[in-house]
This record gives sequence, C-alpha cells and structure tokens, in this order.
Amino acid sequence: MQRMAIYMVLAIILVIGAFYVRAVTASHDPAEWHIDPLLVELPSSPNTYYVAPQSLVEAQVALEAPIYAVPATVMAKAFNDYVLTQPNASTVLASDDGLWTTYVQRTPTLKMPDYITVKFLDLEGGRSTMAIYSRSRFGYGDMGVNKARIDLWLQSLASFEE
Repeated sequence: MQRMAIYMVLAIILVIGAFYVRAVTASHDPAEWHIDPLLVELPSSPNTYYVAPQSLVEAQVALEAPIYAVPATVMAKAFNDYVLTQPNASTVLASDDGLWTTYVQRTPTLKMPDYITVKFLDLEGGRSTMAIYSRSRFGYGDMGVNKARIDLWLQSLASFEE
C-alpha cells in the first residue's frame, strides 16, 4: 500500500513537471497571439482583461480606454519603452509603424506566459486612444494578474491623458 502511494506521488510529480516544462518552453507563435485587439472574442474563462473604446468594439470591455492628448505614435513609443522595462517582458511581434504590438510577460515564480496585445489609434485633433487585450496562456483563472498588470501599465501613461 505504501509503495502504491509512493508511485502515485511520483506520477503526479512527473505530470506536473511535464506541464511546467511545456509552459516554460512554450513558443510564442505570432499567428496565434498577435491578434487585433479591436476584433477580440472574449473567452468564457476569467483569465483576461480588456480595455478599449466600447464604441469601436463588439466585445464588452472591462475598462473604457483613456483618451490621450498626443498622437498615437507618441503613445506607442512611451508605452513600449515602459513595458520593456518590466520584469520578464519582451516583444512577440510589432507592426512596422509600432502602433500594434504583442508582448509576452512571464509570471515571476513559475514563468508562465501571459500575452498582452495593444493597438494605438489616432483620434481627431492630434489625440489618441488604445485597445489592450491581456490574457493568460495557461489556466482558467488568473487571480487578477491581467487586470493588475494593465492598470499598472496604464498608470505609466497617465501624464498624457486629457
């Protein structure tokens, strides 16, 4: 009986280890993760966070996107400069003009990848806004990680808000 319990524990450890190795070594295929955040179809799982101008998208946003008093190119540069200073964050793919970028940020302890796609949009009068879609690659829930991340990243741009 004790030997059976040891085998079961070892089997569980192997399964968890295999999942962890898969998560840590997962490739970041732009075809799968670099999606237009204006065309998002939100999953039923609570492991995403979506910010956009509600008038421009069909999916229900969690937060109405801020309006910035500067053009989209200025916002995209400031955002990118900030994001790339964040721990475990890197670029998956960016458009040539830099207005549409997908980032991956790995969780601090387990190094699970989360994907964040942002698209900056020019508005009239030299103003701009954005759409951001942050989501976890693995798991059903995210314990509020996506929301906390985007709230923090948006705070870095607060000085540009109207």
